[in-house]
Formats: sequence, structure tokens, C-alpha cells
Amino acid sequence: MKRILSLAAVASLALAANAEKSPYQDKNYADWGKLKLVGNQLSDKDGNPVQLKGWSTFSLHYGEVQGCLGAGQWKLMQQYGANIVRLAMYIDESGSYLSNPTLFKEMVKESIAETKALNMYCMIDWHVLETNGHSGNPNDHLSEAKDFFSEISKYCADNGYDHVLYELCNEPTCGWDNIKRYAEALIPSITNNQKEAIIVVGTDQWCQKIKDPVSNPISREYKDNVMYSFHYYSCSHYSLLGDFRNAQSNIPVFVSEWSAVYFNGDGPFCASNGDQLIAACEVRPEAPQLVSWCIWNWGKKDEASSFFKGTCASGNESSYTDGSGKKYGDYVRELMAGELRDIPEVEVGPWTTLNQIPTKVSALWHWDYYDIGGEGISYHDGNGGAWEKVKEGEKKGTVTDYANAGEEVDVFSLAQEMQWLDKPCPWSTVENGKVVSWESVINTTWTDSKEKKPTYKSLNGGRCYSGTDGSARPDEGVDLSNAGCQGTDYEWKGYCNLGWVEEDEWINFTVNVAKPGYYKIGGVINAEYGGSKEGEIAITSSHGNHLRATYELSSPEEITTFGFPKTQTCADASKSDPWDCWAVSDAKSGDETEVLCAFGKAGEQQITITFSGNAGGVGPLTFTWYGELDPNDPITGVSNIDANEVEFSIFPNPTSGEFTVALADDAEATVEVVNVAGQVVASQKVEGSATIKKALAAGVYTVVVKSNGAVSAKKLVVK
Repeated sequence: MKRILSLAAVASLALAANAEKSPYQDKNYADWGKLKLVGNQLSDKDGNPVQLKGWSTFSLHYGEVQGCLGAGQWKLMQQYGANIVRLAMYIDESGSYLSNPTLFKEMVKESIAETKALNMYCMIDWHVLETNGHSGNPNDHLSEAKDFFSEISKYCADNGYDHVLYELCNEPTCGWDNIKRYAEALIPSITNNQKEAIIVVGTDQWCQKIKDPVSNPISREYKDNVMYSFHYYSCSHYSLLGDFRNAQSNIPVFVSEWSAVYFNGDGPFCASNGDQLIAACEVRPEAPQLVSWCIWNWGKKDEASSFFKGTCASGNESSYTDGSGKKYGDYVRELMAGELRDIPEVEVGPWTTLNQIPTKVSALWHWDYYDIGGEGISYHDGNGGAWEKVKEGEKKGTVTDYANAGEEVDVFSLAQEMQWLDKPCPWSTVENGKVVSWESVINTTWTDSKEKKPTYKSLNGGRCYSGTDGSARPDEGVDLSNAGCQGTDYEWKGYCNLGWVEEDEWINFTVNVAKPGYYKIGGVINAEYGGSKEGEIAITSSHGNHLRATYELSSPEEITTFGFPKTQTCADASKSDPWDCWAVSDAKSGDETEVLCAFGKAGEQQITITFSGNAGGVGPLTFTWYGELDPNDPITGVSNIDANEVEFSIFPNPTSGEFTVALADDAEATVEVVNVAGQVVASQKVEGSATIKKALAAGVYTVVVKSNGAVSAKKLVVK
């Protein structure tokens, strides 16, 4: 076992008798005052890091929360160790905010005054949620949100209440672009009254897609205000911790809702996965942001996530237990008491968000340490035979050759591609080859607990965002699962394997290369992996193909994809189920049984891994030092960037839709897309990185980047 401590806690070990407590324990508004952002870090009035922790109430309108609100309850929270109250206020459920805005505004104002009297912070949550027929799109009630946040922030300004944080949308589900548009329209309603207010913006897919704002953040006009929300339910969201750790290093993050149970609030209770989140919220050199959190929920609802049973009073804490008999109520009390957790040691690159390319020993690849990923058709369902465009002469709206009739389809992307989009966030199903009514429910196994109606929408790229590993669907983008790696040295060490992978899906990674050279590729492979003769995995960057053959080191043309032989013998001979059967193997490409990866420079750099077939079952890769670069290898030129050039990358490339331009060192530049006739067909200002969403016809283009007198260009292929 390894004790995971924050840097401040390590320093305090020799100085304080209570070193087992978090150094941020028992601190509150009286110590920290008005909060501010210093870079990505939530900080006190003097610029020192802070960590807020507390409970989220159940919704203010529900009966299960009555008797659990008010000054006495906030005081009880504080006695447990909390320094923040999150007021969860549903807006469009029966009996909630929209039914009586005046009543709920007064409830919120009263709570703000009560928490200030106790020197606690208060987060005001506008609880958007896609249930009971509601869209999950906060733009549906933008005018009401402006009215609410304007009045509440003015009330705070008039009374000198600067202990309030504002959460603009709890769990939106209609795409980051729509959420960003909503936030940028709403934020002035607060900043006009409180210029330096801390504002938390919910992220897409129930606040699980925390990576979206990394590449497409809220306007820099609000960089001193905005944090981004991540939600985590430890029994079902463990695989999202890689996203979370990556986001920590790039944007200000607030875990505004989490619990150590299943995502619907019921059991089981997964304490160890919860410990991993809490440890990740501490500060380390590899993930230097201290992250604040609120646990769900302070209420007496009859579900595993409720802290109380019967009534919200000390002594009535939840007795729901995990497999070891540990009580959920005791677990949460320990967290609130600031006890530093014993976390199992992560043996390979603990807590880092970068994959390491070594010099002398193999390093295992973490598929979940990715920057961004998606489908080759810009997160569309167009690949894998999910649907095809209508043929000439056929009626628009018909979907041919849909592979999963009765299942969901990403109608938003489908409609964009077929140019019959007429609503901002549509969703539907396919029946008899046709997309049915825009507002029709989705025929999946996920249902609302009360209405028993399907509620799930297409996730568009990335991961298994809710549910178990088995809930992944074939049109989401690259899916990851936990890799058991049974029988190998890496058994149950926290690695992932590729789940369902379709042609043209891709993942972008930042890697840290020890030194330029060739690295032999291997991996831990599951018996479910089928593979193709030539292989289906490519590694490229803005500098071209990285794969090399041992017999022709300098040529990027000899090997362009790799795969693995079919696993014949399990490393653990006792395993008969293919899912439990793993083997350590070298990569292959056609008849070549050795595949090398070339890196032209040392240090951090971006690569893109693209799939030309289903690579499901490929577990962690290995990269082992092979030798120095051939001086004739064209990749050797990547380290000699001219002073008059701008370093940037494009991904995916080739693309069938939109693409992202990423500038080195978060530079500012103008990006132009030029066609073969020399015409500028798209132009956009970019700071750091941005997605170019211009509809481009198939062909070859030149992407020109201009910054401070320097100019660079790269080829872009649109399929």
C-alpha cells in the first residue's frame, strides 16, 4: 500500500501532530475569504490553493429533502467537516423552480445568508437533467436562467455575499457547442453584478465529457471566472478518471457531484474506486491542480447514495454496506473528516496523464491517457455500416443498411450530413430503415425509473460514459474496457484495452519521448482480438507516418499499419473464457514480425492513432528501445523547426468533416484553409487549439498558420 499525500501534506508531516489530516481540513470562508482563479487553480484571497468539500442537497422541491435544509442542517454539515453546501435546484420537474420562481428564489437567498453566517461557501445549482421527457438542453430555459442568476447575483452583491459559486447547468446532454453557447449568453447576467464571481459550467453527457472544453474552452473573456464540472459515480465511471486527470492539467475543474455508488444513485457501493477519485483530487507534480468536490446527496431518499436514512440527523447515517461490510455513512464521514486515504500503488506511471516512451525498458501504454478522440467522420455514425446516404432519386430521410434496427442513431450528426437538420438537439430511432419522429423516445435498455421510458441519447465519441463496460454501443467512437491481463506481469494493474473499434476511428495522444530513436512495438493482447493480415493500427502525426520496418529504417513507406497475431495460448493456462485469456506479443505487419515506431525528437509531442478495422481486444501496448535514428530518416527533420515557422498539428488528418488545429505553447494565430486553386475557403483566429467546422468538399487543402510574422503550412486531406 502507498500513502498518497498532497505536497503540502508531505511538508507538514514533520511539523504537525495531525499529519494524517488533509492540510485543507477545517478551513472555511473565515480563513480563505473571497475565492479567485489563479491559472487553473481555485485559490483564496491571497492566491493560495484551496479545496472545498461538502454535500449536494437533494433537489430543493423533493419531499425526501424536507427537514434536511436550513441553518441547523448546514451547521451539522460543518460539524462533519464540510465547508461548502451545494443547493441542487431542479428547474422543470413537477413542483420545482419553474412552477414557483418566487418561492425558490427566496429559499436560495435564505440559504445564502445562512451559509455566510456559518462561514461556509455556497454553490447555487441550476439543475438541468434529461429525465421525464425533458431535453437536457439548458438553452430551453435560457431566459428563465438569466432572470434567476441576475436576481440572485444582485442580491449577493447588494449584501456583500462573496462566498457564492454559481453552477449554470447541472448535467446537460445536447453537445458541448450548445452548452458553450448557453454559458456565454448567461455569464454576463452574473458578472454584471459580481465581476469576479466563480462560475461552474456543466459539461456534456451528464458532466462526464470533461475533455470537450480542453480543446474548446469558454471565451477567454471569462477565463478568471469559469470552472468546468465533472461528475463521477465510482461503480460506473472508473474508466473516466483518465479524462479527469488530463483535464486537471489543462482547465479549472470542480467535481460538483459524485458518489461512491452506481450512476443512478443505487448500489453497489464501490469504496476503492471512490478513493481513486479523492486521491486524484489531491495535488501532485503530474496533476498539479487541487480539486474541490461535493458528494451526492444530503437527504433521506431511499437509495444507496443518500447520506441519511429516515431523518437527516446525526446518528442516522446510511448503513448501506459494500461487500466487505463497510458502511457508506462511515465512509463519507471519514472523507469529510479529512482522513488521507490508503490507495493501492499504481505501479506504472502513477497519476500521470502522459504516456512515456523510454530508452532501455518497455513502458506500457495507457489507452485512457488520451487527449481527444472520435470517429473518422467527425463523430458521425456514417462508418461501420450504421447508415448510408440516400441514393440518388430516393426520398430524403431514408436510412439504408442500418445495422442495428431499433437501436439509437446519432440523428444530430446524421441530419447534418444529409442536410435536413431543423432542430438544435434532435434525437430519435430507426424503424424500417427510416428515422422516426424527432421527439420519439429511444429504444434502448436504459429507462427512466419512474416513467419506464427510454432516456438515453447517442454519446458521439469517446468512451463508455455511463453504465458498465458492457453498455458500450458500436457507434460511439473508440470504446475502452478494463484490461485484466491475466497471467502477465500486468494483471489488474489499471490498464485498458480497446473495446469496439470501427474503421476510421482515431485517438490523439500527447507522449513524452525520452530521446529520438526507434522503438519496437509490442502489446498485451486478448484472445477476442481478430486482427487482419496487414494490421489495422496506424501511428501518425503532423510529420507523417511513424512506423518503420527493421530492414528499411529510413523509409516511412514500408509499413503503414500494424496488428498482432491471434492469441493462441493464454498466459494463464487455467483460463478458458476468451475474455480472460491474454498473451504478451510483438506487433506484426503482414509477414513482418517486428514493427518499429520512429520519434524524431525528445520531449512532449502529439501523435494520432487511427484504426482501419476493428482492433477490439488490443490491450496496453509496449514500446521498447531499439536503436538510434537512421540519419536518412525524414522524421529527423522534426526537431529543426525554423524560427520563422509556427509549430502546430492537425487531427484527424485525413478527415471526413471537421478537424482540430493545435498550436504549440498555446500560441495565438490566424488559421487559413486554402484549396488547390489558391482560394482561402476558411479563416479563423485560434488560441491554443480550435476546431475548424467549415464544410469542405473532398480533396487536398493547405492549412496555413500565421503568428507574429511566422508562417507554416501543412497538407490536409478531406475524404
